[in-house]
Amino acid sequence: MAEMFNPIEFVAALRELTGKLPNEIEPPNIPSPRLKELKNDIAAAVARLTSLSRELDPVRQPPLVFDPSDPRVIGELIGRTMLEQSRHSMTEIGRFYGSGVYAIYYNGNFPAYASIRGTKRPIYIGKADPANPDAVTVEEQEERLSRRLRDHVKSILAVENYARENGIAGQLQLRDFDCRYLVVKSAWQKTAEEYLINQFKPVWNNEMKVCYGFGKHGDSSDTRSNTRSPWDTLHPGRKWALGEGNTDHPKNMNELSEDIMLFLKESF
Repeated sequence: MAEMFNPIEFVAALRELTGKLPNEIEPPNIPSPRLKELKNDIAAAVARLTSLSRELDPVRQPPLVFDPSDPRVIGELIGRTMLEQSRHSMTEIGRFYGSGVYAIYYNGNFPAYASIRGTKRPIYIGKADPANPDAVTVEEQEERLSRRLRDHVKSILAVENYARENGIAGQLQLRDFDCRYLVVKSAWQKTAEEYLINQFKPVWNNEMKVCYGFGKHGDSSDTRSNTRSPWDTLHPGRKWALGEGNTDHPKNMNELSEDIMLFLKESF
């Protein structure tokens, strides 16, 4: 039979133990991995003690505390508001003031994206920071959001034109993409982007699953090496990625397509 937990005796023992702690501790001569384990153990103990403290309180905690100042709350609010906006064809992106957050959707027939074709799941989510971090008006933010979307238009058109010129069937076409976007008060675009990425797990936001490169612009190579990104391997066309000196990605088109289909199947 398990021994009955006595909170009075436990707290007395805890008080005695913490009373032995010095005010300052010299950095111990312990290997870094072991120090990390100790910190994790302490954090877990603190979390359990906090939970115990609440359990001993005769007054219950409310099931939810809405804190409008919590960045996660603001990020979700902005993200959900963005999702309520109308979808616009990527063929019709004009110039407008403002920075903010956006989502790009795919409606075409490229086989790797079959599972998200015409769905509410974006193929990519991004943000555009204001020209001035302290910008108050959209004029001060400048045309950052529309310019970012037009950068993506150029990337997709590069693929479309390259495929036409080289007779590559089944490649991307700009008319098969549309987007939602929302101009956001300066400094809040990042939290909204993080919420949306966590919510939808877009394939081309997934750095850990070799699906990266769509958001790159104005660079001649992969920032981590001189290797073409998966995007520029699967969807070639951007001249700065095709240039001499950039080596092929270790995976070919078929392998990258398989990675994408597996990711889309397992991640959502």
